[in-house]
Amino acid sequence: MALPYNNVVANQLGDQGKLVMVKSGAEWRYADRVWAKQSNSWREVERVYVKDSGTWREVGKYDIYRFRFDLNSDNGGSGAAYNYRMLNPSVNSSNDDLYTGSANTSSYWSLSTALTTVSPWNGSDPVIGIVYVNSKQRNLRIDTLPSGSRVVLHIYGNRRIMGKGGNGGNGSQSHSAGGNGGNGQTALYARGSGSGQVLLVNYGQIAGGGGGGGGGRGGQCVYNQNTQKSCMKGSQCPVTYQNFSQEQGGGGGGGAGYPGGQRGTGDPNGQNGSQNGGGSGGGNQSCNAQDGRNGGNFGQNGQTKSGTAGSAGSAGAAIDGVSNINKIVSGTITGPQIN
Repeated sequence: MALPYNNVVANQLGDQGKLVMVKSGAEWRYADRVWAKQSNSWREVERVYVKDSGTWREVGKYDIYRFRFDLNSDNGGSGAAYNYRMLNPSVNSSNDDLYTGSANTSSYWSLSTALTTVSPWNGSDPVIGIVYVNSKQRNLRIDTLPSGSRVVLHIYGNRRIMGKGGNGGNGSQSHSAGGNGGNGQTALYARGSGSGQVLLVNYGQIAGGGGGGGGGRGGQCVYNQNTQKSCMKGSQCPVTYQNFSQEQGGGGGGGAGYPGGQRGTGDPNGQNGSQNGGGSGGGNQSCNAQDGRNGGNFGQNGQTKSGTAGSAGSAGAAIDGVSNINKIVSGTITGPQIN
């Protein structure tokens, strides 16, 4: 049998205080299971103690779910497949308790949901393991975990966890301000987990969604119509009529994100946001109508213009729950980090 992860990860997780080490050949290895003989029968043990200077101390803890998840498929929030390796402490047999496979999520990837999907984990037992991100992920969640849990979140180079971009505001048909831009969404959520439970190894990027740009104010076109009307018997006199029409303001641009925010409608429409940046607002200055404003890049608010456009959408958080994260490798973090 083997652990779901290697010795380097075991050391990061602090498993050196929870697993017995044995020498196999010339190499020291962590033992994933320990058996003791009781009444001529071998049985697995949950805790291992040794007596040190007259005091018993714990050197092995085996009533813990240990796992490895590999997120290799892009997930924009509508679901994707992932692979797992799980060491299940509830299986008490002579068989190999390490099992592997793949599963699917129907929405954002959540650690607690994945654990309950692939194992009989009940939500109250501590868990220890690693999540490898080798893809693009939207709003990845490491939520509430029991006391004693510990998770390494490893993001490979050129891989990203992102929030969705905020939608651009629509241009107004009147002199009132255009529609407000939508807020960007959070990239990594770790608020529910305990302090220091998540160890971040980030060689990629964590980026909050950009806010949507405000829609532009509308304008009023005024034009004269020259014509004639009867002014005396048998005669036509020139006359000028003043006419009015409304001109719609430009639509706001969508914020950068995964996926990017939708453009706001207007005359003309704004541009959609993308993973490369926020979309531009639709430009319209005829008849005193105003441009839509640009959507924000990753981790930035959308643009606005006081009195002439809708309010800008706020940037989404790169990390919500940063106080629960111990940054081993910080990498690139773009956007607010809260809590």
